[in-house]
Parts: sequence; structure tokens; C-alpha cells
Amino acid sequence: MDHRDPVGARRIAFATPETEFGEGVADRLPETLDRLGVDAPLVVTDRGVESAGVLDAALDGLELDPTVYYATTEPSVEDFENLPDAEVDGVVAVGGGSCLDTAKVVAALLAHRGTASDYLGVGRVPGPVAPTVAIPTTSGTGSQATQTAVVSYDGVKRGMSDELLRPDVALVDPALTRDLPRDVTARSGFDAFVHALESLTARDHTRVEPRPINYQGANPITRPISRRALELVHGSYERAVADGDDREARRAMSLGSHLAGTAFSNAGLGAVHALASSVGGMTGRPHGECLAASLTAGLRYNLPSRREQYAAVARTLGVAAADDDTDEAAEALLAECERIRDAVGLPESLADLGLGPDDADVIVENTLIQERRIKTNPRDVGEDLREEVVRALE
Repeated sequence: MDHRDPVGARRIAFATPETEFGEGVADRLPETLDRLGVDAPLVVTDRGVESAGVLDAALDGLELDPTVYYATTEPSVEDFENLPDAEVDGVVAVGGGSCLDTAKVVAALLAHRGTASDYLGVGRVPGPVAPTVAIPTTSGTGSQATQTAVVSYDGVKRGMSDELLRPDVALVDPALTRDLPRDVTARSGFDAFVHALESLTARDHTRVEPRPINYQGANPITRPISRRALELVHGSYERAVADGDDREARRAMSLGSHLAGTAFSNAGLGAVHALASSVGGMTGRPHGECLAASLTAGLRYNLPSRREQYAAVARTLGVAAADDDTDEAAEALLAECERIRDAVGLPESLADLGLGPDDADVIVENTLIQERRIKTNPRDVGEDLREEVVRALE
């Protein structure tokens, strides 16, 4: 990165939903729908959110009986073939990342019909979608802030990315995350951690060719947001996993994950997420587990081009001293990331997901097609990724 011109001449775009954050902001749903002109919303949620009572809490005060559509845990393009026949004029998403992603696809289908696979890729949505309000119940994906929905297609997790898919309003209420089980807190929180880290250390925006979405590389607007997100998540993640009743930690995770989603949806991600999407499609394991298993391979692959940035992050997080040399500080960051992963009991390698050396070629092949993510990876991603993948399969 060239620090002589910290801004550069390249255009920088920044987009985010209208956002309200704080305990109790889910109560603003009725007036939010009124303002958006939504009289008959379709609520997208899942059975777990409903059975835990979180759906009722989020919809409390809504003086109507909305149509409900249940998302699957790991959505695929086939899941959208039988949408409700009821007349609806907007979408309310209440749940974790899968619910929020499902809601974005539903909003596009309500407006433009067709099939979910019609919108795979970048910039494929032909016009405005149904008004959408996103209410996250986990602190992880940050999907309430992003322009992307992730679904499985032919065994690979693929993205539908379009600025038109970004929700109109995000109501981020930490109170809705308090009763999350430990394992969900661990998996979703790790996603937020990696979002913050990868968006902070993504390829600089001056080295990313313009495209229809704001995955434009790390830039002067996104870096401070990524950095603050990383500090919040790093300081609260293990506490929230260890004690779900730690309200301060839950608040910090809720805000940190939202900021991380805001940052990465404008800056982009990198090899860790590309690998995780590849192995997620192959194994069906939860995204947070796939990220954990892909962590070391992705970070080590990028180490040669991000040594100084990793060192700076390590010092920011207090895991390296100011007088540590660059190599020591960079290694300290990798060690801290692995320590956190291990402390919350997530998989340590691709082998822990049940994959073996014979899977290396397919993993690399499926990773290289993740163009949305690898274009903002700090290092050009090629077949040489195989070396780190093979090491993670041992």
C-alpha cells in the first residue's frame, strides 16, 4: 500500500442501510413499515427463532397477522420454488444470516419473479426489490448491512450481489441476541471477527477495478470502521461465548458485527472467506466452522503481501509490543487468531471438517471461482493456494 497519498484519486463509494442500534430498537418496526408504505409484510424467519420466542419479541407491537416464510439453515437456490401465495408488499427478516440472506432473495423474487438462480452473480437484479427491514438475532454475518445473499448452487456457496439487495432499514437490537446458545454465539461471532480482519487488510481500493457493487477494496472510509469493528469483537467475543448473559459483551458483539458487515460490504473480503465458501458447499458445515477451518490457510497465504499490515493490527489489538519487529508482530496476529479459534472450540483445520488430501483440487477449483471475494484479496489468488490447502488437510 502506498501511504504517500492516503486517499488517492480513485472514486470511493459507500453505502449502508438506514440503521438504528440499541436495546429495544426492534420496537420501531411498526412505524418503520408505515414509513416504507408496507401494509402486508412477509416475515422471513426460521423455526429456531420462532420456538425461542425471539420472533414474538421482534414483532411485538405489530398490529397485524403477517404471513411467515421459514428459511432453511443453509439456503440453496431450490428453496425458493414455493413462496407463499399471499399478497405481500414488503419483507421483514428476523433471524441470523441465513434468514437475512433468504429475505433478500425473496425480496427480489417478489419484485421480479423468475428463479433464485437468475440472480446469481454480480449486478443481476433488474430493478428495485420489495422494501426490506432486517432485524438480526445473531452477531455474525452482518447481512443486515450488506448487498449480498449467499446460497448453495451445484454444491458451491455462491453470492447474489447487487446494491439493490441491501436492506432499506436495519434494526440492530442486542437484546434479541441474549439467549443465543453458546455454539451459535461461537460460530456467528467468528464470522464477525474474520469480516473485520479481512476487510481491514483487503486489497487497497486503488488496485481494484470498478464493478457494479461496492466491493472496491479497503479505503479511507472503510478502514476506520473495520478497525473499530475488530476492536469491539476482539474485546467481547470470548466473553459472550463464555457467558451469554454478559450484556456488555452482547452489545459490543452486536455493534461490532454490524460495523464489520458495513465495512466488508464496501471494501470486500479475501481468501479465508473464499475458502470457507468452497468447503461449506462441499461439507454442508456451518459457515463459522468453515471459516475457522480455513483461517490459517488463508492468512498464511496472504502473509507475504500483508506482513506489515498484520503487524500493525497485532499492535492495535495489544498482542504485539511496539518494539517487536514486523515478522514477530505479524506472527503474533496469526497466533492470536488461532488462539481465539481454539478457545471457543471451533475446527482447527480443513481436516477437522472430514476433508482429506484427495479433496485439495476441488477445494482450490471451487475457491478460484469465488471472484467476488478473491478480487479484493490482497494477493492475486492462483493455483499456488494449493500448498496452504494441502497443509490444512494434513
